[in-house]
Amino acid sequence: MGLELTRDTLRYERFAGRGEEQVTIEGEATLPGSMRDAVTVLSVQAQAHLTDAQAGNGEAGVRGGVCFQVLYTQGDLTRIRTLETRCDFSHTLPLAGTEPGMRLNADVVVQETEGVAGSGRMTLRALLEIRLEAFEVSERELIAGAAMPDAPENLQQRLQKITCCMAETIGQGRTTVREEFDLPQRLGVGDVLSATATATAGELAGGNGRISVSGVIELRVLHRPNSSGDGLITTVHEMPYELSIDAKLPEGAQLQAAAEVTDVMADSVESEKSRTLRAEAEVRVTLRLCRRRELDAVEDLYSLSGPVLEPVSEELELHTDEETADVRESVRIQAALGADAPPVGLVMAAFAQPTLTALIPSGRRIDAEGIMNVTLIYLPQDSDIPYAVHTREPFTMTFPVEAREGVSGYAYAIETSIGPSTSDRVEIRCVLGLHTVQHGIQRVRVVTEVEQRPEEKRERGFVLVWPKAGETRWDTARRLRVAQESLRPVGKSALLTLKR
Repeated sequence: MGLELTRDTLRYERFAGRGEEQVTIEGEATLPGSMRDAVTVLSVQAQAHLTDAQAGNGEAGVRGGVCFQVLYTQGDLTRIRTLETRCDFSHTLPLAGTEPGMRLNADVVVQETEGVAGSGRMTLRALLEIRLEAFEVSERELIAGAAMPDAPENLQQRLQKITCCMAETIGQGRTTVREEFDLPQRLGVGDVLSATATATAGELAGGNGRISVSGVIELRVLHRPNSSGDGLITTVHEMPYELSIDAKLPEGAQLQAAAEVTDVMADSVESEKSRTLRAEAEVRVTLRLCRRRELDAVEDLYSLSGPVLEPVSEELELHTDEETADVRESVRIQAALGADAPPVGLVMAAFAQPTLTALIPSGRRIDAEGIMNVTLIYLPQDSDIPYAVHTREPFTMTFPVEAREGVSGYAYAIETSIGPSTSDRVEIRCVLGLHTVQHGIQRVRVVTEVEQRPEEKRERGFVLVWPKAGETRWDTARRLRVAQESLRPVGKSALLTLKR
């Protein structure tokens, strides 16, 4: 009785390792005016992005940039000034199990910022958290099927369906969007102090080797007030964008687009009845897909008579899917002033920077816990000189996204506004975005070869057997070398079969 085997090659992706590290990035800028002027740093905000990530032998190298935006006073302590500077960085961090050529998922989050002024220069620092995931592509030849043409009823085999995912970046593109907006005089806005923006990807359309991506850039601009003694003013604007990227979409692949604003500038010009805001933003869109493959493979087999078949098996860890989600939710935080802080007269602006400490899946939602770094800029009672308070407040909130155990992600501030305040306490209303990534990992045992050894002498006739603890019906039939359907229940747990 000859055994014929059908073989197939499984090309799959394996999760190789995860790592994270905190990195301090420093920047420096020259202050205008006299070096003898008194300088007070009120707020330092930063946005970071990565431009490249490469795997090495047990390590990974990343490159990126940080944009600092500073509010400060100099000389005239009643007038808030702004400073913006950019700096590039590169960093190598250990990542066990990585080798050159592995695919990396990389992201960076700003956790803390600070600035120190002295001798006519501003020294800026940003604490970044860099997180990496590495994936290795492997191949295994496995047994996809078996047959005994001369005696098909003699072969018992159990098949399994294997699903795996191969994720890859298939294209990247940039576009610059320019827009103008009218700011009515009733808003009372003055010069632009700073601008930030976030981008989302919407519709995707493909054809003829190109994929079209459209989305929206959400622009937030901080303005100086026209009247002294008023708070800073934030306006929000939408800037639609569209670009085409050279990429081919394989049939059946799941496509994802990630959009990121890498640079934003804004300025305004006053006219008789309004002020015109001119904005320019550069958005980078990355296209990634998850190429899924399903195949049948032999999980186990044995013969009822003749040579004993012994499958040689191997356990594989397969990357089965990769899902990302971006959701947003609002939260209110009570920020208490320190004992030495002067009483609040007028809150001018508030900034928030969240750092997650835990993500807890709970059905169709996910509970997030973290620490919020809050900066308050206000005018003390009976004073026109802005004062800044920096505090760290714990927060908990729930996001509407379904997640599994092992989900990872980061939170980022989208919008911050000021609620009710007292002389020693201010309510901060924050809209936070949550970006989550979750991977499907499946361990499967596949048959890579089948060995044959001579049949051993065995007894024939009726056999009464009690299955071992944890033994399945298949296991019992395999041990006795009988067909599963020949096992008949007798009593509570015993099985009866006929061995021919």
